[in-house]
Amino acid sequence: MTGFSFPYWLEKGLPTAALGYRMWRCLCPGERLLQARDAFSAISEFFQLVLDDQNSLNPTAADLLRLLEVAQRASEALLRNLKDALIILGYQPPPTQPESLSWAQTDDNAFKKKVRGYVLCREYRDWLTRLPEDMKILRATWRLKDSSGQEKKDCCRS
Repeated sequence: MTGFSFPYWLEKGLPTAALGYRMWRCLCPGERLLQARDAFSAISEFFQLVLDDQNSLNPTAADLLRLLEVAQRASEALLRNLKDALIILGYQPPPTQPESLSWAQTDDNAFKKKVRGYVLCREYRDWLTRLPEDMKILRATWRLKDSSGQEKKDCCRS
């Protein structure tokens, strides 16, 4: 819908990609990858919840359900790639955070379920927008490390 605006709403357990520029710029490469890994881990779980919600709210909306399934599979594939990247780059990541959803969330009313779907799609989009920028910084840092043998130092790390 053109001009649609919805107040910024957060969903408990769903990491937001929103981060102040200076704070985002100052993340070390491993932290960037860990945040993305944790986000896409939660996003994959939320896609299942939203799929269940939409199956009960809109069982005949085949196109919507198919798009949600495709997005869930894509987020799971991205999550696997992030886990592999952490290992390849030599980071020893802690395990993914425990499940962020609770059974209580399945009892939400129809409005909350619809809003949850909207918030998930918004955060998924924002993480998909942020990730390439994170990767650009990671690549630049990795190139500097390879060429000089030392990790890049900047205003955030001494």
